[in-house]
Amino acid sequence: MPIADALFVHGNILTMHGSRPVEAVAVHAGKVIAAGDEGSLRGLCSAATRIIDLEGRTMLPGFEDAHAHIWKLGQLLTTSLDLRGCTSIATMGAQLQERHRILPQGSWLQGRGFNEVELAEHRLPTRADLDRDIADRPILLTRTCGHIFIVNSCALRMAGITRHTIAPEGGRIEHDASGEPNGILHETAVGLIQRILPPPTKDLYRTMIRAALHRQLSFGITSSSDCGVVPELLQTYREMALADTLPARMNVMPLGKPDDRSAAHIHPERCDSPMLSVNTIKFLADGGLSGGTAALSVPYPNSTSHGVMRFQQEELFEFYTRYQNEGWRLCTHAIGDAAIELVLSLYEKLHASKPSAAHRIEHLGLVHPHQLQRMARIASVIVTQPIFLDELGANFDGFVPESLANLVYPFRSMLNAGLTVAFSSDAPVVRNDAPLKGIEAALTRRTHAGQCILPAEKISIDEALHAYTVAGAEASGNAASRGSMQEGRWADFVVLDEDPRAVEPEAIGKIHVAQTYLAGKLVYENSGVPA
Repeated sequence: MPIADALFVHGNILTMHGSRPVEAVAVHAGKVIAAGDEGSLRGLCSAATRIIDLEGRTMLPGFEDAHAHIWKLGQLLTTSLDLRGCTSIATMGAQLQERHRILPQGSWLQGRGFNEVELAEHRLPTRADLDRDIADRPILLTRTCGHIFIVNSCALRMAGITRHTIAPEGGRIEHDASGEPNGILHETAVGLIQRILPPPTKDLYRTMIRAALHRQLSFGITSSSDCGVVPELLQTYREMALADTLPARMNVMPLGKPDDRSAAHIHPERCDSPMLSVNTIKFLADGGLSGGTAALSVPYPNSTSHGVMRFQQEELFEFYTRYQNEGWRLCTHAIGDAAIELVLSLYEKLHASKPSAAHRIEHLGLVHPHQLQRMARIASVIVTQPIFLDELGANFDGFVPESLANLVYPFRSMLNAGLTVAFSSDAPVVRNDAPLKGIEAALTRRTHAGQCILPAEKISIDEALHAYTVAGAEASGNAASRGSMQEGRWADFVVLDEDPRAVEPEAIGKIHVAQTYLAGKLVYENSGVPA
């Protein structure tokens, strides 16, 4: 046994391996070499060993956000206008005008995060609203869900979108009463804009990635996923990993079919390094529940719409088969029960022909019990977001059909079916992407207004902690190297001021992260600034 570089003592240490806390954890060369009683582990120390006194605080394996959009979160933290919390289209317009005054001439004005449920007008803005504020600069705004987009007339002209433009497969262009595009684009239709939108430079991508990961470190997140990236962004991640400039561990998923590109098969390279793993291809089967674009088996309330299915079955299965045969894991966004059925039926066909590594299904907003049982039979991995209940619950109240109301994010049923369930934030879809707030939401299932959604689907604190640590590592294909404090796993830890198992569920989100360690080194301390 090697001599420990560091020994963590005097804390409530939850290894997520075994049922009881331990007294100490020994670290060498960035990895755990032992966890157990302090007296025994002192024998692994020398005069050079750092003794880290936890002062009674609680230490856990670092949290894993199994599904986020890191560069988009970083964009929101750096160059994009943050519209989360806007209370009216008028206040949104004021923010746009303020940003317009400081932007260089000719550059695009981008923003994201608005939710029409929180706007006084209770509707989506249109190009007419944006044109009143700014007529001579292209504007692209993204709704909180990331599936509905608003552009002004300038952007429509630049993209060549007219009343005669046909939306691509899996997308929709809305029109006003006169038949002209009203600036609202759904799903893949945004690809018509993205093909003319200047992409970020590599320097800007790096800035965005660093900003997002430093934020996550302050929440105790030591490993994260960027779910759905284009080749240029993937190359930036590779270069940062080679230069050892990634602030945290990343699982990066190339998009199988980007909205702004042809359906041609892409050939990304896999990667398995300490800071970067690339082993999974990402697809989107439908849209979002909070905006009424998730694909449902029944119409939305007061509507004839069933949502948006982004793929034909044959095309999606062709993609799946190609990538599975090349050794990739699959990850598919599926929120509505109809989209879940499509994805599940194709996963079952893949499994029957060639059982392989468990494929992922993301979100599962409205899932039937029989679908959960079928997922368990083929060992599907589920990655879902309890924080949606808190932040988007008011939207669900208006969009979920009565016949599906007992299926909303059923975490208890997922676990009872025997599935691996990992938690995540889907940041920047939500304002609060801290794991502790997500854990609180999983235990309380309360909306921001205090309504409890399906209380029978609550889970325990131990199950929620598992979903943000062990299960997160399993979902990313890295269970052998992280997620718990065991010999040989990375010494990635989060230190909390309080034990989340010892406070009321409603108080978990208020617990402070005191420190975050990566490979045994302090990378964040409670000032909110990375060390």
